[in-house]
Amino acid sequence: MKNFSAYVNKIIKFRFCGKDLTFSLSHALFSSFDIDEGTRLLLKGIAQRIDLESVQSCLDIGCGVGVIGICIHRRLPHATVVMQDRDALAAAFAEENSRENGGEGIEVQCGLAFHSIEGRSFDLVTSNLPAKAGQPVLEAFFRHVAAFLTPGGVAAVVVVAPLVPFALSTLKSFGYEIVHSEATKRHTALHFRPGELSSPGSALPSDLAPYIRGKQAFSTPEVSYEIETAWSLPDFDTLGYSLSISFDLLRTQPVKGELLVWNPGQGHLAAYLLRRHARAISGVSLASRDSLELEITRRNLGALGRQARAASAVPSELGLLDVVPRASIDFLCATPHPIPRVPWQSEMAEAATVVVKPGGMLFVVSTSTEAHRFLGVLHGWRLVESRKQYGYRALLLQHQ
Repeated sequence: MKNFSAYVNKIIKFRFCGKDLTFSLSHALFSSFDIDEGTRLLLKGIAQRIDLESVQSCLDIGCGVGVIGICIHRRLPHATVVMQDRDALAAAFAEENSRENGGEGIEVQCGLAFHSIEGRSFDLVTSNLPAKAGQPVLEAFFRHVAAFLTPGGVAAVVVVAPLVPFALSTLKSFGYEIVHSEATKRHTALHFRPGELSSPGSALPSDLAPYIRGKQAFSTPEVSYEIETAWSLPDFDTLGYSLSISFDLLRTQPVKGELLVWNPGQGHLAAYLLRRHARAISGVSLASRDSLELEITRRNLGALGRQARAASAVPSELGLLDVVPRASIDFLCATPHPIPRVPWQSEMAEAATVVVKPGGMLFVVSTSTEAHRFLGVLHGWRLVESRKQYGYRALLLQHQ
């Protein structure tokens, strides 16, 4: 990952099964100062209650910076270990931490839970299940995990205390056998395996249904459009201030050629631009840290009759340089997601200057303060138009 050190908040030491490990943590990711209590509880149970000598393969879902998968790999260096997270920055940290701890053979994937690994099975599936994912997503995890376990395989998860009743009732409804449980005040670790009545369910693991809130219609003075919206992403039922000011500026601007949308969210900006300029836009590419943003926007574009040329999960603005060819974009539409103590402005300026064609356009919407800082580091661009409203600012610039 480019500029990795800028994203590191702290480097900590950790010991698992007599093995010393080192982990870089990020202020942009979960548990930025130490290994969290839930992960420690889960690893304790794995070390004490699972026959690790029989484990030849492990899948860690929602891996974060990679603590669980890397610990297991250090204990079982010949085992196949796959780690998966929907956040590209988390996946990048997991890769860096794997290399730091001698785990070059660990496979790290960026994607939604169980996506892209259909047909594979593992002796051990682990997860520190995130409460913010929502009950439909967690239910889907419990439903599908059986399909990814080898005969005799076991799943080991940790959940926060408020989710324990839901987790237990869901496991019971799917016919799982709970073989171990350990609780603290804040967390409960559960080990379970498929029972005789367990079934992986009818929906495919790659189905987006657990993430979908529903279909919603949106209107602006110029166009109306309908999209599906996802849990845990903003602007699911109304247009926020940043989108309102974006549409206000973009309604007077022609958009044509190759379009790249950075951090597309639910897909509002892509849908709006396609409804207004469908014939002039030759292709649409998507990029984001968040795989859910990519998947929901790609799905919404398909419903509008347009397939995304590419949907790339990258950890930061500089990551665009790895997936977007030089001088290939006519219009770059960017909605930066600020990270504490990591100014996105310099990375966005560098990436845009490389990937946008001379004469091409860059649209950026952010808070007014962040936008002002962006203009201060941007060179070789002409400010075409600017709008301010409710603490937000939208900028339209042309590459000189």
